Amino acid sequence: MTTTDRDFQKNWGWFLALGIAMMIGGGVVLFLPLFFSVVIEQMVGFAFAAGGIIMLVQMFTTKDGWDARLTYLILGLFTLLAGVMLLFRPLEGVLALTLVLIISMFASGLLRILVGYMARPDEGSGWVIFGGIISVLVSGYLFFNYPEVSAVLLGVMAAISLIGEGAGYVRFAYGLKTHDAAT
Repeated sequence: MTTTDRDFQKNWGWFLALGIAMMIGGGVVLFLPLFFSVVIEQMVGFAFAAGGIIMLVQMFTTKDGWDARLTYLILGLFTLLAGVMLLFRPLEGVLALTLVLIISMFASGLLRILVGYMARPDEGSGWVIFGGIISVLVSGYLFFNYPEVSAVLLGVMAAISLIGEGAGYVRFAYGLKTHDAAT
């Protein structure tokens, strides 16, 4: 057993606390999905604006020539503009980000179906295909209910993610605790 394994086992309580905190946070987000959808959208807006500014600064500091400077200028301006638009038009930003989420869920589902099909007859490939089909169906449902779902979808997805990851950390902590007790 390595030192890292022993450190994990010794600190299983911290993983348990993290998991519980994430699950509680996910519950809070689940009860205020519109608010957190806007919070997520604003965080993305800040990230885009900061990225655009960094690219514009990079334009002046690069030594890669005019092609690179022009690329930094164009990308920087578009990224900064996208960030500013998200920051000053939050409801439209929520609509746009929701559409991006739905499209990426659809593409991810199609890719998982393809990967599962290519992995046949390996064990578990059917589950990969099944998960891909579920993603495609859910994204189709969300797309046909767009924009009505936009107000809360980002918040609900964040809540589900926090609850799921929190549950994973709780299970991890109990696994560490029982492994620690067995050794």
